[in-house]
Amino acid sequence: MPRAKITTTSADTAAVEPFVIRPGSNARLVFKPQIVNNKADETKPVRGELVWQRRGGSKQNDDWEDESTFKLNRMKAGTGIKLELKTEELYQLTQIVRGLYGVFWKNGNRLPKNGDEFDLPEYAKLAIELDSFGNAAQLLKQIGEDSFKSWVQLLSKRENASQVLQALAGLNLSDLSEINSLAGIGILKQALTTWQNHSTNTSEEYWQKTLSENSFVLSQVFSLPVVLIAEKAHVGGKNIQNTGGKLADYLFKNELTEHVLVVEIKTPSVALLDSKEYRQDVFAPSKELSGAITQIASYKLKLSKEFDSLRSETLDKAGERIRIAEPMCLIVIGNTTQLDTPAKRDSFELFRRGLSYTQIITFDELFRKIEVLLNLLQGQA
Repeated sequence: MPRAKITTTSADTAAVEPFVIRPGSNARLVFKPQIVNNKADETKPVRGELVWQRRGGSKQNDDWEDESTFKLNRMKAGTGIKLELKTEELYQLTQIVRGLYGVFWKNGNRLPKNGDEFDLPEYAKLAIELDSFGNAAQLLKQIGEDSFKSWVQLLSKRENASQVLQALAGLNLSDLSEINSLAGIGILKQALTTWQNHSTNTSEEYWQKTLSENSFVLSQVFSLPVVLIAEKAHVGGKNIQNTGGKLADYLFKNELTEHVLVVEIKTPSVALLDSKEYRQDVFAPSKELSGAITQIASYKLKLSKEFDSLRSETLDKAGERIRIAEPMCLIVIGNTTQLDTPAKRDSFELFRRGLSYTQIITFDELFRKIEVLLNLLQGQA
């Protein structure tokens, strides 16, 4: 079966290079399909035309041209037309349509990109598998999102583990990869939705709790393989599990070197700069931002002193070794929408670039990293 060659024609349509259903030397029957965003029913994304074509009549024009002299809408009473498709032709037409369904469904119910090409037999087989399952979108419509979530939660329970593992054993690696990818995309989308719905939330406790539940968001900041090892970590006791002393919002560690990173969370509404100019086109950091830097520096000092007494080594709550060596510090604070002039943007950027061992990132920058990662996973980058 020929390959499907895609040409994007609009935001909601993509033309597919015509397929010859019945070849001939001077006349032929072709199928001209389109893949569309069918807003009425996204499970039915293919439409098309069956067209007779003839070769150009002159030697100068040997191209195929649509035969359009007969119009069905002008058919008179008592007349008719019959187009018989042979079994092989009908099978080919069915495989083409089925394959294009598979292309659309495999692409997450989105149009393929301009210039894409697909081997339709592979996607026709995929479409059968998806259709036999009812198509994920159709399944969700039938049982509802809440029921689907309950079903997934039921499968994840420990008492069902042996049955689930037995079922997963029948899947190949590509199937498992797709499931993992979909789950990851869902988590990233949920994190972005949280940001979009709560970007004006002024509760520091809310953001500490939210980022604790979505600690992978914070891990995107570090250009290192990191894991969360403690929340509300005690940095002024004998070790990070002691009561009393100062509490840092989070402690991360580099998975490979075991060295600690300290994180402090504020809110998106916290001012980044003073409202008045310090000098012409120069703005000083706000009291809140300066205070956060001093606060995390104090945590770092306390933590270093305690670890010095233990020869720079201790154990985290999981029993894994962690180390201290000029720990990196991260402050999540404010929103770049506050920086509404070039002078403010320059002042903020110059200030944070001048800091050593302390990184400042705004909430919108943090979630923009998640958006970029999501686009990469969805092939939209």
